[in-house]
Amino acid sequence: MLDFSGSEFLVVLLVALIAIGPKQLPEVLYTLGKVFRRLQYIRFALSKQFEDLMEQVDLQEMRKISDDVRIKGSNMTSLPIDEMEGDLLDHSDKPASPVQKKDEPPAQPPQDTLPKHGSE
Repeated sequence: MLDFSGSEFLVVLLVALIAIGPKQLPEVLYTLGKVFRRLQYIRFALSKQFEDLMEQVDLQEMRKISDDVRIKGSNMTSLPIDEMEGDLLDHSDKPASPVQKKDEPPAQPPQDTLPKHGSE
């Protein structure tokens, strides 16, 4: 908080001893200690309130985003099956794999590697 070196602190203490007097110095230092403790508590309380406020704002913002997503999700319309089927048929002339050439038939798996139904 305050940046005092050892020698500066001694100078301040000596000036306080001369200005206040040796009888009242312990009372003044005790009062100053109470004031500094109170200031530290006030600083802590304010920072805690600020953090709580920021957390509350973040939660409200997240709730708003969640509500927006929920509303937009319920308003989405799905494509009819006929349109999806038409899209699939439109792309049926494209090759099945990037290695397949256009004039070659699609590759078929060898028949002997497929398990026969009923025999294992």
